[in-house]
Amino acid sequence: MQAPDPVETILTRLMPPAMSQGAHQEIASMIEELAGPIVELPSAPPAGNWWIRSVVGGGIAAALGGIVAIFPLTPATPEPRLALNPPAHPPSGLVLISGSDRVESITDEGWQESQDGAAMRALRLNAVEERSVRDQESGIVVKISEPREEILLMPITSF
Repeated sequence: MQAPDPVETILTRLMPPAMSQGAHQEIASMIEELAGPIVELPSAPPAGNWWIRSVVGGGIAAALGGIVAIFPLTPATPEPRLALNPPAHPPSGLVLISGSDRVESITDEGWQESQDGAAMRALRLNAVEERSVRDQESGIVVKISEPREEILLMPITSF
């Protein structure tokens, strides 16, 4: 039986061969050719009145801040806030066509203990509430589906 090769020789077989020096130089010259000539941009000489420009800029910023403080950008009348609970009826442009509630699955979760220490049987309900609504202007019918998961706790009176 032959002795296994050392790990180093196996790994050297997995490494790709190195690129030749000529190929490396050709690639470098191609990149330089595609990049084009080097263009040096002249830098602007430093201006001497930097202090005056900074004072004028600060004055303009202070004036704008004062104008915004005196005349705020927001309107004086507050915008109506959205209600936390949506209205029970859809807006006037929508007509409720149909609605249904269905239970898709019931799973027994076993016994649980309530806060006061009583034994309760827990059932997990997966229910779906569906509504079909039609827009009066465009006639488009939209089906709204609201899945929900509920846990029903029933007291156990006998063992």
